[in-house]
Amino acid sequence: MRKHVAMVLLVGLCLWGLAQPSPLGLVPQPVPGFSLSIWTEKPQYTVGETARFFVYLSQPAYLYVFDIEPTGHIRLIFPNYFSPNPWKGAGTHVFPDGNYVFRVQPPTGKETLQAVACFQPLPVPLGTENDPYPLLGPDPQSGQAKVLGLVPEPSCGCCATAWTSFQVLPATPTYPCPPCWIGPCPPCFGVWPGMCWYYNPVSGSWQIVIGEDRPGSGWYWCLGPDGQWKFHIYLCFGSCP
Repeated sequence: MRKHVAMVLLVGLCLWGLAQPSPLGLVPQPVPGFSLSIWTEKPQYTVGETARFFVYLSQPAYLYVFDIEPTGHIRLIFPNYFSPNPWKGAGTHVFPDGNYVFRVQPPTGKETLQAVACFQPLPVPLGTENDPYPLLGPDPQSGQAKVLGLVPEPSCGCCATAWTSFQVLPATPTYPCPPCWIGPCPPCFGVWPGMCWYYNPVSGSWQIVIGEDRPGSGWYWCLGPDGQWKFHIYLCFGSCP
């Protein structure tokens, strides 16, 4: 799961007529005295981060949360193998709600969470230890059809739905720290391929330099295009930069 919107979208059933079409094709019907909303902790996440989301129920109900990936694939993320009980009381609930995490995975792009709350349980799959958040179909169309087949007809007045979106961003590349097998150790941040840490033996400080730009005699740890560090000693005689 994942994360973006300039403002988190909270959809209560009282506003069903003003909301965008339901991502899962469910027809929102107002349920008297029953409201439901869902939102994420942040509007965007990078791949590898852990994420949380929140659901508000005005009345106790059976809660189901579906994750619609940027590809359109649909997974049931609550209830799941680690937290199989869908019954939730009135109030705000935080997810994950147990000893597990939601870690953001590729692909990047817009992702959507849709909550469905019903006064009767739905026959959903709970997944396994190896696949705790089951994919509901091999393609977006079959996944949507599976969800529609699980939820009772809107005319029963026993379910409500709400959704929110977020943006999944690519992870920032990370590089190993310099091996530091000789001399003072440079900082372990702030350099990308093609740049170097330069150590000035006079001031005893480090600074970032680009390419062949050498401030003077000193030690250099340079990060090559292959992501590997290389150590250089630069000696300047006579007139130095």
